[in-house]
Amino acid sequence: MGNLDMKRIMEKTNIKWIGAKNDKITEIKRLIKGNYPDSERLFVAEGIWAHQRLVNTQIEIKSFILCPECIYSDEATQLVKTFTEKDADVYAVSRSVFERLSERDKPDGLLSVGMIPFYKKEDLELKDDAVILILDGLENPGNIGTILRTCDGAGVDAIFICNRRARMTNPKLIKSSMGAVFVIPIIEFSSTAACISWLKKYHFNIYLADTRSTKTFKEFEYKGRSALVVGSEKYGVSDKWYSTETQKLVIPMLGVCDSLNVGTATSICIYEICMKR
Repeated sequence: MGNLDMKRIMEKTNIKWIGAKNDKITEIKRLIKGNYPDSERLFVAEGIWAHQRLVNTQIEIKSFILCPECIYSDEATQLVKTFTEKDADVYAVSRSVFERLSERDKPDGLLSVGMIPFYKKEDLELKDDAVILILDGLENPGNIGTILRTCDGAGVDAIFICNRRARMTNPKLIKSSMGAVFVIPIIEFSSTAACISWLKKYHFNIYLADTRSTKTFKEFEYKGRSALVVGSEKYGVSDKWYSTETQKLVIPMLGVCDSLNVGTATSICIYEICMKR
């Protein structure tokens, strides 16, 4: 690898040079700022690490943008070769244009626009001990990304979204998930009632994270199929969940604080559930 390989790659006829006023640059800026319609689930990934994660997924890459002036390593050059061979539009930009898009002091010169897969609940292959996490009204993209990363590590089968308050394509969510958002099935329900109905149909035991519970997360066996519901940072789990049969659990707080960050609390509970199965 090296400058010679980069030169050969740049000679490919499918690479188009574009400037700061090009529509593609405008689109990327809107995606980064969250001013782009979320219906297509388009997201922006930047840098060597993010592209290494994307290589091993089925994520559809819509556009690949590279800056030859910012690409120094053999690692980055290899990724350029890989992504220019994908079925995507490929663009090259100057350093000044790329730096306007980048959120880094020293950008790697790699940026992609991809599409988070759409999953259907009908496509889930449910094991007898399946574990699903329900995010009910969470607002902070960083917290959601952290939770996705935990779920990937613990082996959660799917994540359901109720009362969505954050974009799943938010750059902070993408970054904090450390690639988990690319691989975990994420399914949004039209209503809490629809989600509850589905869980009951497939015989899930529903657990609510509730600071008012008298039983701790350690006091359950979590046998069979388990669904953990965590609520928003401000308001907790929505009222609809309390109108159905559930079991409530709490994490003991032994200091002056009355609760944990939702990302931390979810990590503790979800690992307990997954390890017990």
